[in-house]
Amino acid sequence: MSRYDVIISGAGPAGSSLAYLLARSGLAVLVLEKELMPREKPCGGGVASKVASLLNFPWQEVVEDTVQTVVLNYQGRGGVTVHQDTPVAYMVNRSNFDHLLAKQARAAGAMVIEGAAVKAVSMESGGVTVTAGDDTYLGLIFVGADGVNGASARLLGLQSARGAGPAVEVELECPPELAEQSRGVIKLDCGATPWGYGWIFPKKGRLSTGVGAFTSGSKGIKQNLNDLLEREGISSLRVISARGYPIPVVGWQKRKIYRDSSILLGDAAGLVDPFSGEGIYYAIKSAHLAAEAILENRGRPEHAPSFYQEMVERQITSELELAHKLAKIFYTFTKATFHLIERRPVIAERLYQIVSGNKKYSDIKSDAFEELRAITWGH
Repeated sequence: MSRYDVIISGAGPAGSSLAYLLARSGLAVLVLEKELMPREKPCGGGVASKVASLLNFPWQEVVEDTVQTVVLNYQGRGGVTVHQDTPVAYMVNRSNFDHLLAKQARAAGAMVIEGAAVKAVSMESGGVTVTAGDDTYLGLIFVGADGVNGASARLLGLQSARGAGPAVEVELECPPELAEQSRGVIKLDCGATPWGYGWIFPKKGRLSTGVGAFTSGSKGIKQNLNDLLEREGISSLRVISARGYPIPVVGWQKRKIYRDSSILLGDAAGLVDPFSGEGIYYAIKSAHLAAEAILENRGRPEHAPSFYQEMVERQITSELELAHKLAKIFYTFTKATFHLIERRPVIAERLYQIVSGNKKYSDIKSDAFEELRAITWGH
């Protein structure tokens, strides 16, 4: 029976990043990925530019577009354009991005086994026993990094009964002229759906379009997307792919994301921005915190999970709590807040800086929050 220091379920951004960090530090790491790489992953493919600070290896080969301009509207009306010298996001195909991260983990020395879905996790004194397929593996620590639909949270008894909002995405074939017009520009429709927004992301020869809501009670999301495509005049473009997926919306709550010798990362832990829906940054950030916790407690691995929880609450949850407060104001009074942003574009610029990583939610708490909160006084 094979033995490892750390066994990770999932070779997405969280799992592969953690495997890379631990393997290059000399730990024996196993990654169990249920699919064969590269595998399809439903996602808009917008990688916030602040992710770049967490990746210390070449990854730009998978970037299909670099975005420095964001255009916001409300159900196709009005418009606020924010352009900055620094990128706000990089556009990637998630299957290529995830595959690159998995290859980096392998190159660092991690064992990555594909087509191996985790079936059972048994925690005992001094470690864990993990069953995947017909094989069993022993480890000191188990890490669930298999996304919001993964089995890890359920197997560890940490799954939330209510915790995901719906999203639907359509990839459209983009003619050369429209592709050129769309290059470097993200479009966001703030009124595309209640408690959410719609997006149009530029890719190589494609447009990634979608609508997502950050509440579990949202309905009519497919029609919301159809309406968005009609408003933008792109409903006749050939559909390359269409898929739906859940967005975790509980990351701002202080929830237990560890058990004994096991922890959850990224989407599996619900660590997604409840205002923007951005999850890749928090997936990789949680991987960095997990690596620090595990390496700091190399001689006493049983202490790593609680150490990790404390760091997540201090460095991630505290920010997501502020994001949730902003989301409650913005998505409850979307039309009014959008009109405020039209009058005060500096608010959009601050939000741009948060996504790009130049500022945090805590940096704008005293000014933008008060400006947006003032809207509620008239309602």
